[in-house]
Amino acid sequence: MAFQPNQPGQGKQFQCPPADPIMTSPERVVRDFYHPQKVQVIHPIQIVNRHHCVPVYEHVYTCEETDEYCGTHPHPHQGMLRDK
Repeated sequence: MAFQPNQPGQGKQFQCPPADPIMTSPERVVRDFYHPQKVQVIHPIQIVNRHHCVPVYEHVYTCEETDEYCGTHPHPHQGMLRDK
């Protein structure tokens, strides 16, 4: 038979008296919950209309016509140019 301390007698088992409970400081448990919250983000847009003058070339041709006499002997049917 094994030795059993604090045993008063053979047939009875020893029972410890109820102990006073020990209260510890509360332990804080944090549970985070996240919920969507609409926040307007305003992006201002400024439209600037810029006007630029760009050269576009318009080619205009003028025409001038003159008659010249070439040669030493005038043709009988062709008149000579005279200075005025």
